[in-house]
Amino acid sequence: MEKSYRDTFLSSILNAIADPIFIIDEEGRYLGVFGGTDRSLYDDGQPLRGRKVSEVLTPEFGDFFVNQITHTLTTNTLNVFDYRLDTQTVNLPVFEGPGGVQWFEARMYPINQLFDGKRAVVAILINITERRALHRRLQELSYLDPLTGLYNRRYFLERLNVYLLEKDSIHIVFCDIDHFKMINDEHGHLAGDDVIRNFALILQSVLGPKVTTCRLGGDEFIAALVDESDEGAKALAEKVRQRTEKHSFIWDGLPLGVTVSIGVANAQGEDLSGTDLIELTDKALYKAKEAGRNRVCLHH
Repeated sequence: MEKSYRDTFLSSILNAIADPIFIIDEEGRYLGVFGGTDRSLYDDGQPLRGRKVSEVLTPEFGDFFVNQITHTLTTNTLNVFDYRLDTQTVNLPVFEGPGGVQWFEARMYPINQLFDGKRAVVAILINITERRALHRRLQELSYLDPLTGLYNRRYFLERLNVYLLEKDSIHIVFCDIDHFKMINDEHGHLAGDDVIRNFALILQSVLGPKVTTCRLGGDEFIAALVDESDEGAKALAEKVRQRTEKHSFIWDGLPLGVTVSIGVANAQGEDLSGTDLIELTDKALYKAKEAGRNRVCLHH
């Protein structure tokens, strides 16, 4: 096969690839542009040929990309890295791609021979924006309770330990729906689920979106109040109790008469882990139940 025909044949194959393939020299200049035909994921890269990365994008991004090229050539190995790109910062004559902020995975290979007299790399770019969004969504779901949409125990403990490291004062509010097993036994688990969902809404409405609130499991709920006084934390817990007592929990036309017992504990000045603090709050909750339920107890 003649060289000219072979080169044309290989270029045709490369240009049919959906993801873009670039040959970039050690100074960050695009020497060759192939593929990138999927306009739902990429702009046309042909106008990049002969230009430097720093001319097409920001100087800061140009420095970052050239450093990656230098690393690839120095180590003489495959270099894989992700980067974020705001398409508004790209200097192209025509925009035909998805626009907005996009994420890319670069797979950069060293070329062992000089290309047009320069050291260069082959860079394959893959748009991973949807992949990252899916990964983020899956991570969010792993932290959420499917019944209430509140955070779960795993997330709460992670967040609580961060609070304990950063803040001087943390109050934990531990809620337990009174006689919940009786609701399930008399009215069924669907009724119990409805009570849990409604109580979660009450808890969120009283504490607000900035408070880390979770369903610990079953009919147990827990929340972390940051930089709140004992009086303020107990007052919020009391508001949750009163709102629950006054709320009309109805199932199959019947009122359920739901109440809640709440324990509150303060971590100020304590050398505690998140699990230790939950155990302290559980003691306060036990006191509330022991005292007759439908009340708030503060642990000192």
